[in-house]
Amino acid sequence: MLRKIAVAALLSLTSVTPAKPQSSWPDRPIKFIVHVAAGGGVDLMARILADRLSQQMPQRVLIENMGGGGGAIAARTVAKADPDGYTFLFAGPGHAAVPYMHKQPPYDPISDFIPVSLVTQFPLVVVINPNVPAKDMREFIALLKVEPDKHTFGSSGIGGSSHIPVEMLMHMAGVKMTHVPFRGNGPSSAALLGGQIDLIIDGLAPQLGNIAEKRVRVLGVTTKERTPFLPDAPAVSETLPGYQFPMWVGVFAPAKTPKEIVDKMAAEIAKATHDPTTNKRYIDIKVDAIGSTPEQFDAFFREQLKFNENIIKSANIQQD
Repeated sequence: MLRKIAVAALLSLTSVTPAKPQSSWPDRPIKFIVHVAAGGGVDLMARILADRLSQQMPQRVLIENMGGGGGAIAARTVAKADPDGYTFLFAGPGHAAVPYMHKQPPYDPISDFIPVSLVTQFPLVVVINPNVPAKDMREFIALLKVEPDKHTFGSSGIGGSSHIPVEMLMHMAGVKMTHVPFRGNGPSSAALLGGQIDLIIDGLAPQLGNIAEKRVRVLGVTTKERTPFLPDAPAVSETLPGYQFPMWVGVFAPAKTPKEIVDKMAAEIAKATHDPTTNKRYIDIKVDAIGSTPEQFDAFFREQLKFNENIIKSANIQQD
């Protein structure tokens, strides 16, 4: 009887082709739509997960990169996909920010998706050009107050994960800098090293070499507490209590994807992230593997939505 009910429920979700019993899932390759171009850190995290899932599941997990629009193009594609468990979105903080940066949001982050699993979390690092006369976050904030509108920060683009945390920092500290958006973290980092801008917030792994060679000066990390990946660097919250912006990536399913499939995929992701070899691959790129339940990720994602909405509105960040 339960099997008949499940089949009937799945059939009611599609008018194109009859759905197969959920117990047969997956019987063909699964696709992860990654919301950034190939070659970056988020893409690598997706591929590490897909590699392990392809080994432990009966079907392969394939990666399709779909950058552009701050992640909106990939999100819209997944939102419109059949909710049959064969198309998932692999996305990070931008997925919780894009809806608040448009007068006509390209998607609804709650009604168009189901959170499946929080895959990883990792710190971002606040770095400045060493020629800036500030040794730590407290001195830098004091400098900005003495020299308002003189200093600049770079980002990978408006509303991205290198832009929003700086806006939050300025809001909490009561200071201002001029935003200089670039097309990616690589160009913004190069501008920092060249002295064209004063500050960026970037992933820890890409900046470790610059930190070691003293080409940049660390002001802090964006996690709530210090990270073991850079234990001598203070958390920004030590200067600005309550500040935190942990970078994260997770997997989302289209709305109306059957709960049985969502739960199965979450369980497979948890198994993959706890695999010793896979876990080491994540540690090597300075990220913490999580592998949460759908319920845990849903609660986390809703907190991220509230956070982004508050910062984006207070900073009046708009893309149209």
